Amino acid sequence: MPNVVTVTLSEHVYQNYEYKARTTNKSVNQVIEEVICADQPSPPPVNDAPEDRRADLRALEKLSNEELRRIAESHLEPAQQRRLSRLLDKNQAGTITKKELQQLDELLQEGQRLMVVKAHAWVLLKWRGEPIPTREGLHKRSQREWK
Repeated sequence: MPNVVTVTLSEHVYQNYEYKARTTNKSVNQVIEEVICADQPSPPPVNDAPEDRRADLRALEKLSNEELRRIAESHLEPAQQRRLSRLLDKNQAGTITKKELQQLDELLQEGQRLMVVKAHAWVLLKWRGEPIPTREGLHKRSQREWK
């Protein structure tokens, strides 16, 4: 027979558990019990992210682990990466035009958006108990893909 325990949680803490319950299709009670048993911290709540990134991060909650892994391992398209490198070189040399500077800014913003989404995908995977590569493993994989 289960024991009943009443605990008063701050709104912030409760929202974290509610968030995990939604992303794992469990009840809040199940999530809290798992956290207590595993002494597992909750992932960073989406509400702490910049407002313009929250929708992207919330969309990750509903994805399967396979879909999250694809996102976590994604990169800018090779053509975008080459263009970014050329524009960075031109910017460094002081030969960049206003139009190219705007393109550089757009590519940098896209790179930053992708980095935040990838990081959150990795956090969700780890939080769901999925194995994730080490930093060195990611670096080696990245080097192989860009050769």
